[in-house]
Amino acid sequence: AAAPTPSGGTPAGRADANDVVGVRLSRDSGGLFRLVLKRAESGEVYIGALLPSDSGDGRALLREGEVVAAIDGLTAGAAGFEGLLAHVKAAEQSILLEVRRRRQPQEEGGAALAHALGRLGLGQEAAAGVASAAVERGIDPAAAAGLAENLHRKGEEMKLGWQNAATQIGGWWRDRTEAAQEKIEAIKQAAGPALRETSEEVGHTLQQMREEVALKAEGVLHRVAPPPARPGDPPPPPRTPPSRPLCVA
Repeated sequence: AAAPTPSGGTPAGRADANDVVGVRLSRDSGGLFRLVLKRAESGEVYIGALLPSDSGDGRALLREGEVVAAIDGLTAGAAGFEGLLAHVKAAEQSILLEVRRRRQPQEEGGAALAHALGRLGLGQEAAAGVASAAVERGIDPAAAAGLAENLHRKGEEMKLGWQNAATQIGGWWRDRTEAAQEKIEAIKQAAGPALRETSEEVGHTLQQMREEVALKAEGVLHRVAPPPARPGDPPPPPRTPPSRPLCVA
């Protein structure tokens, strides 16, 4: 027979001791659900009997003695035993009966393994598939779940370690950068007056050199240039080109 399908309560993959299993019951040809509900001394409502029915519903998936969690979403705690009976009698063609079913040890281990694999980042369907395969192959799911939890814990510790290391490196780099910037500013401040003095000295020296060059150039011009002509002086003799010796062939 197919496994009952959870219709609410515990999410798939959660390692709880009980699952909520939902099965839809239908009225038979006589208009009856063929369901007997009873109340325990603790106040819980449970299935007292499931009588044969020609409705073809899923009653074969239910077990006598299972505690009723809800009928069509109406819980025993909210409606009480009498309220649930009245709801069943007033229902039209079908009801959704949800019961709490305690898992077998292997099922509990498989669910714990699926939950642990989900914490490692595996998808819900993939985690459930791995857990189911582990149970079918006889692998102790509880031990596998413990290993998965350890891996998750180690992963979280490594992640935290990397975050702390990144924070420390960032702080170290920030401190060194600020210290270097402070040293650069101090050098600028200390070198500023010296640079200004050096610039002034260089400017003064260049001015002196320009003046000396101008004086020397003026003296050279005085020595090379002829004296200016005075009124009454004879004109200077014409300049004749130098003679060339005659060549006799």
